[in-house]
Amino acid sequence: MIDQLSEIADPYGAATATDDPQFAAAMAQADAWHRARNPAYAALWQDEQRPLLPVGLFKRVALGTPVDGDGVWLSSSGTGRQGAAAVFFDNTSMTRIERGMRQIFFRHGIFSPQPARFLLLAPDPRRQQQPGYATSFLRFTACAPGGELVFAVDDAGHFLPELAWATLARWVGEPVPVFIFGLTVHFEHLALTAPDAVLDTRTLVRGLTGGGWKGMTRQLQRPAIMERLASALGGAAAVDIRDIFGMTEHPLHYVSCPYGRFHIPRYSRLSVMTAEGTPAEEGESGLIRLQNPFFASLPSHDLLSEDLGRMGVGCACGDPRPWLEFLGRAGDPVTTCAWQASAASA
Repeated sequence: MIDQLSEIADPYGAATATDDPQFAAAMAQADAWHRARNPAYAALWQDEQRPLLPVGLFKRVALGTPVDGDGVWLSSSGTGRQGAAAVFFDNTSMTRIERGMRQIFFRHGIFSPQPARFLLLAPDPRRQQQPGYATSFLRFTACAPGGELVFAVDDAGHFLPELAWATLARWVGEPVPVFIFGLTVHFEHLALTAPDAVLDTRTLVRGLTGGGWKGMTRQLQRPAIMERLASALGGAAAVDIRDIFGMTEHPLHYVSCPYGRFHIPRYSRLSVMTAEGTPAEEGESGLIRLQNPFFASLPSHDLLSEDLGRMGVGCACGDPRPWLEFLGRAGDPVTTCAWQASAASA
């Protein structure tokens, strides 16, 4: 059932009568898989009740489920008080994840059928080990056939504004798709170093930014960042930058709609939990709970994050799916990858 769930071709369609039974069956399959192969995870069960695991547990305890075959190790970005977690993405998990992410990106317009150019506001993870976000942004370049790729952050984490703007000036005058992927703090640096002269932009510049906006920028908030970038690139019609929400311990990333909300695809269930451990009411804030069974190598299919959010239904974008609004990190922002990147760029 997990593979069938990952094959849903319309992840943002209206709910059907089979959605909940299909999702429940896929989660039950994940339960059985991890309990049979992972004694440490099985020991967390009580009275046949699936445990809701805090994301910090994966940073303190080796809870990976043994799997056969090849894969790749990715590091979380050191968020949370416990530091980074290493997560093994086996081929089975990766196939499910990539299948779902292709549809998510397609539905949000983060794709191109023709070769595109990519400006990554991140260090190159192929040169040396880097935080997980750098590898994620590199993997996102699969949304278009390969073209020119430029990394505008050096190996030490320092943003390179001259390189970034020289690259954009060279690219945007031609009708070739351009994508920018990067952390919030690096988008802020990009906006703060924008040239006075408006570039002659003849293509749509699309992008994704992650790492959280709440409390992470130093001088500009998101609207001001987007306004500066749009002004430098020829107007708002030439720029479409969306937010992305996710974490290494959860298989999928979620892309915001034009109104800044993360609509939840049919692959997953997200909810918000109160301080008492009960589901929050619509519009009430609390910790974000994420459910998705795509990982074969990590029993994180029912995960309690360290991020705050609130949920609702009904959006001006017209998407019928429930939405999440990200409110920021619960606790000290010094523990986030965005803060670490900000400190490196200072």
